[in-house]
Amino acid sequence: MSARPRISSARLWGDLMELGKIGARPGGGIHRPALSAEDALGREWFVAACERAGLEVRMDSLRNVIARVPAADPGAKVLATGSHLDTVPGGGMFDGALGVLAGLECARAIKEQGMELPYHLEVINFTDEEGAYGAGSVGSRAMLGSLVPGELERVSPLKGRSFAEDLAKAGGDAAGSARRDAGEFAAFVELHIEQGSRLESEGIACGVVTAIVSIDRYEVTVTGEAGHAGTTPMHLRRDALVMAAPLFTLVPQWAAEQNPEMVATIGTVSLEPGTPNVIPGKCRFIIELRGEKQEDLDAVRMRLDGFIKDRPEFSVRQIYKKPGVSMHRDVRAAVEKAIAMEGCSFMRLPSGAGHDAHTFGHHVPTGMIFIPCRNGVSHNPDEWADREQAALGAQILLNTLLVLAGKA
Repeated sequence: MSARPRISSARLWGDLMELGKIGARPGGGIHRPALSAEDALGREWFVAACERAGLEVRMDSLRNVIARVPAADPGAKVLATGSHLDTVPGGGMFDGALGVLAGLECARAIKEQGMELPYHLEVINFTDEEGAYGAGSVGSRAMLGSLVPGELERVSPLKGRSFAEDLAKAGGDAAGSARRDAGEFAAFVELHIEQGSRLESEGIACGVVTAIVSIDRYEVTVTGEAGHAGTTPMHLRRDALVMAAPLFTLVPQWAAEQNPEMVATIGTVSLEPGTPNVIPGKCRFIIELRGEKQEDLDAVRMRLDGFIKDRPEFSVRQIYKKPGVSMHRDVRAAVEKAIAMEGCSFMRLPSGAGHDAHTFGHHVPTGMIFIPCRNGVSHNPDEWADREQAALGAQILLNTLLVLAGKA
């Protein structure tokens, strides 16, 4: 039996550093938002790299880049990997990019070994995972039919334009179909930096993702009474911010008590009329709950309902719900076997962030591999993963693909 394929650490690292120049800002950070000029340059660079590697490359109507090592059987299923090359404004070099470029390196290693897989191997760069125009994971959701009707035509408040408008300028077509039958995929595996500090803090080499968490968001409105800040005595005030304040500490406390693995965040607060010399007459804030178990999120919501039950000045409405998804047990088992082949430490953990794997996980057997990132920092110019960590993650990804293909 021929030797098992190995990735090239030098080649992978060179790709990461080269791509990191596209959209790099003089003060630090990468600016490569979806459908921007920089995103187009990154996509062109990736296409050229795939073509040099001898992969078959195409772009669908949403500008997803799909690079393939074909199987001998044209009717074979697809074993897919990938992530995204777009960034948040001023983001880092590894979020998304690692998964795409590690996938490319896996494809190169398999081709160089002359190994034939029973599946088509695809490396995919998905469009707008970061949500430059709204909900995010646009390319993967379009591919698997999960877009909301009219979503791409809605004008983004931040941009003043719709995704569809900018897509047309980038050579795509929102009216075209990027959809594929989920049944053509045998599995999907995504490599990613953790974007948290658990692996690094515990000295663990890599993570096996158990699930991508559910997200619930609630808008809470507290109605008090505006009044003059200088002439209204304290005992006569109905200050909406003061009335709301207990929840700012209670909600995180409830989450911690319910399950140490879940998180609760109040990241935005607005006051009306919002001036220093007027008592707030209205306070609005958004509670975001994230957790692997929906029952934990529901339990915190029940405590919130109990708190406001006899407080008519409070109202709550749900404004966002994104059900989580468990990673497929067979793909998780393949990842763990792949890790054992490298003899390194690992831990099982949920992903608190969303990924394209979340989209695939609802339709296709899916798994994720995490590697540590320095200080758990992501979406930030200081985002970093060491060369050895990136190489190990890529090799585990390659091993996983070979296990799923019955070649390891």
